[in-house]
Amino acid sequence: MPNYKNYKKRIIKYQKKLSRYQSRIRSGFDKLKNLALNIGISASSEFDLNDPNIRNLIFPCHLGIIFLGDFDVSIFNKLKDGLMRVYDSFFFDIQNLGEFNFPLELFSRGIKKESKEKRERFKKVKLHPTNKFYQTLIEKRNEHNLDMIIAITDLPLYSSSNQNIIFLFGEAHTKYRSCIVSTLKLRELYYERKKNEGLFENRLKKEVIHEIGHLILGVNHCEDLSCVMTFSNEIEGIDKKSMNLCRNCKEKLIKFRIKSNF
Repeated sequence: MPNYKNYKKRIIKYQKKLSRYQSRIRSGFDKLKNLALNIGISASSEFDLNDPNIRNLIFPCHLGIIFLGDFDVSIFNKLKDGLMRVYDSFFFDIQNLGEFNFPLELFSRGIKKESKEKRERFKKVKLHPTNKFYQTLIEKRNEHNLDMIIAITDLPLYSSSNQNIIFLFGEAHTKYRSCIVSTLKLRELYYERKKNEGLFENRLKKEVIHEIGHLILGVNHCEDLSCVMTFSNEIEGIDKKSMNLCRNCKEKLIKFRIKSNF
């Protein structure tokens, strides 16, 4: 019995150490991603980004939501309500920019084929690079005189800053004040389970709030697993976290408002 207690203490000790190391790895990854996105590094020069109207972001601001794919017309209002609830005073308005489609020539560029979750050996999925979206988003943001823009797509994505990061839930480019959310892995059908529209909408709202949070608060993730700003690389993590900011992240927003005087 004494030996059992000693082993249990050692296991708890190592679990705490492992948790600290995981936290450091996540922090290091966030910093690297921040550097890549802020200076516009891409794994390929095929989609070099350019914004002739880049300027400092001033709050409150104007946000636009644009859609690429087949989405219910009611989804915009649900996303808008969720964003206004969490970031209530940060936006003058949130505009529905409707649907857009890539020109055929652009759509076919930059595609890489990967096995779904690297499990199905012979079933390849076509993934699209995030920079292909960002340049279009930059142009749409300038066209509509917006400060921020987010795209909702049903296409599978891989990160242009690191091509090893595939099947993304979403990504934010803080320099160009643009972000993307892919709904592919948010739907139960992806996991070969019964369709659940309510669950899908909750997941989508969380990811939209999360990516817009990066444009406001920066690329670092929250370590509170219940916070909407925590990092989730599996759907279970999205389901477990709430749709709200934790106390620390709310305090950051308050400090941001005070600093920006709004």
